[in-house]
Order: sequence, then C-alpha cells, then structure tokens
Amino acid sequence: MRSVKSVGLISVDQALSSLSNLVASIIAAHALEPADFGVFGIIFAIYLLAIDSVRAITGETLLLAGAQRAKEAAAINLVVSAAFGLLIGMVVLAGSYFVDGALATGLAILGFGLAGLTVQDTIRYIGFAAKQIHLSLIADSLWLAFMAVASLLTATGETASLARVAGTWIFTGCAAALCTLPFVRVHGPIFTRLTLWLREKRVMMASLLIDRGIVSATQQSVIFIIAILIGLEGNAAYRGAQIVMGPINVFAMGISTAMIPHFVGIWQERPEALHREAIKFSVLGGFSILAISQAAAWMPDQIGRALVGQSWQLSQPILHAMALIIPLQISNFAALGALRAMGRVRGALVVRVIVAPSTVLAIAVAAYFGSISAVVWTQAVCTALAAVVWWSVTKKNHQLGLKELIVSKSASVDSGK
Repeated sequence: MRSVKSVGLISVDQALSSLSNLVASIIAAHALEPADFGVFGIIFAIYLLAIDSVRAITGETLLLAGAQRAKEAAAINLVVSAAFGLLIGMVVLAGSYFVDGALATGLAILGFGLAGLTVQDTIRYIGFAAKQIHLSLIADSLWLAFMAVASLLTATGETASLARVAGTWIFTGCAAALCTLPFVRVHGPIFTRLTLWLREKRVMMASLLIDRGIVSATQQSVIFIIAILIGLEGNAAYRGAQIVMGPINVFAMGISTAMIPHFVGIWQERPEALHREAIKFSVLGGFSILAISQAAAWMPDQIGRALVGQSWQLSQPILHAMALIIPLQISNFAALGALRAMGRVRGALVVRVIVAPSTVLAIAVAAYFGSISAVVWTQAVCTALAAVVWWSVTKKNHQLGLKELIVSKSASVDSGK
C-alpha cells in the first residue's frame, strides 16, 4: 500500500512538473512567431541536456541510495547540483557570444538561471528518494504558481519577445527553488561529508552520467538535426507535438521513475521475480499510456490551436507517430529500471552504445531525405527496435545476477561452518 501511495504522489508531482513546462511552452507557442518558437525549442533542448546531466549525478544517484541515505545526503547533493549548474551555465553563457539574434538572447538568459533550475530539479528528486514527497510538490507547485502570475502580469495580447517568454519561465523556476530550500533538512556538516559521498558514489555517478548523457543527447539531438536539415518550422512542428504529448510523457516517465525503488525492493526480497514484474509493468503501463496518447492525438483542432497556436497545423500530422513513442519508451524504461535495481548500470550503457548512434543516424537520414513526418516515424521505429535490445540485455543480466546471488549465499554458508 505504501508503494502504491508513493507511486501516486510521485505521479502527481510529475504532472505538476509537466504542467509547469507545458504552461511555459503554451505561452511560447502563442506569444512567438513559429520561427522564434523553433528557437525556443532549441533553448528548451539545451535546458533538458543540462538538467539530465546534473540529475544523473544527484537525483538518480539518490534514488538508488535508499531513503535514509538520501535524507542524510540531501544537502550534499544540493551543493553538487548548484556547482554543476553554475559551471554548465557559464558554458551556455559563453556560447551565447558565438550566435546572434533571439538564440543569443535565449542562451544568455538560460546561462544566468541554470544553477537555480538544477537546484529546483534536485529538490524534487530528494523528495522522491527520501520519501519526502512534500518537497517535490512544493517545488513544482511554486514554479507553476509563479509562472502563472508572472505571465498574467506581463501579458499584452501581442507577439512577445523570446527574452520575455524565456525569462519568465527560467527565473520563476529559480524563485521556486529558493523558496523551497528552507524546507530541506540538513543532516550534519555538509562539506566534511561531501568528499566522502563523492568518493563512495563516483563510479555510480560516472556510469549514470554517461548513461543519461547518451540518452539525453540522443533525444535532444533530434531538435538540432531538424533545425539544421529541415528548418525552424520543423522544430516548431516537433516541439508543438511534444507540448501536446508532454503531460502524458512526463506522467509516463514519472511512473517509471517511481518504480525504480519498487524494483530495488523486489531484487532484495524476491530477486527471481524481478524480470517478470518488470515485464508486467512494461505491458500494463505501455498499453495504458498507448490508449491515452492515441486519444490525445485525435484531439479536435480547436483544442490543438488553444495549446500551440499557429504551430498546430505543423504539429497535427505527426501526432500519431509521437503518440507511439511514449508507450514504447515505457517498455525501455522498465528494462532500465530492472537493470539499475540489480546494480547492472553498465548493462544499460551497453544498450545505449548500441542504440543511440543507430537512432541518431537513422533520424539524420530521415531528415535529409524526407520530412518532419519521416523523422518522427523513424524515431518510433527505432524506439521499438531498441526495446528488443533492452529486454535481451535485461534477461541476460537477470540470469547472471541470480547465479551470482546463489554463489554468494553458498560462500556465506561455507564460511559459517
């Protein structure tokens, strides 16, 4: 029952998080011209690359540490998050000097605010890992509330600048982080334990960073490939489709994230059942999300235009393909969760190394010779093929893990005689 309640609360928070990004994207879609909205898509992709990288060495490491350790290491990970956010922000800020126009402005704003956004995301994951979901709910609720108020106060009814739209989104996120920090409990001196934590978790952090870096780079490279080979209107179409499917996608990923501690518990108590339970979640979750996403793809034009404005006519033709990708990713994330629960992070890296370059290459070929529709359908097919690789590697690692447990138990029995 506690596991179900935890999954439910995390799903609610993921919905709030999704809603914050959705509100920002809807504002951008309505307030900006399609070309500027395409630029916003590039800014958002860079934000996700940064967030995913910092999340790997903070939030996802905490998820695998256990609730008590996560509580003790919460403040440590906030320091790490702020430091890496500041470092990446400086790189983004420097990059803004090498481009012109709206992109330069957007990059500069993101660079200034990135440390606050990484801290906000880490607070959320502290809540997940430490079973203090109120932290996650506060952080995301405040971001959503601040953004809604700021948007209403600055609304003019006319086409807005990218600077105003991006600034509202980014700096309200930073404000939410600052307002949530007082709710995070500090356990003992931070800096004296920081080195010990980093030393203890360095291998896991490196593996998760490489794994998350590969998947995030693969996902966000689609935006850059589209911008280069198809154009900013192609970006607007792709980002518009992501907005429509965004709440469903984040909800699906939230459930997948919430299942990782559950899988860890199964591996500790009933290791032989882990593979079966992961497949069960993959099937039930995948088909449930498929029904929801395909229903969303059939939404009326009036709702679509209300969500993404002028970009609706560009996004609508690719919605059904986009709606297939999300449930397929549920299957892949279930396999990934099982691998992480067994401590087989390197097994996930093997899959990434095989799948990521192939996916990027296939998408680039589709963008060069085809259209935005060809790109999204190619992505869906690659995600389906990746599922075969994921479950093959997961099954093999599960068998190896069970054998190692048997050997370990036998050695313990022998040493006790």
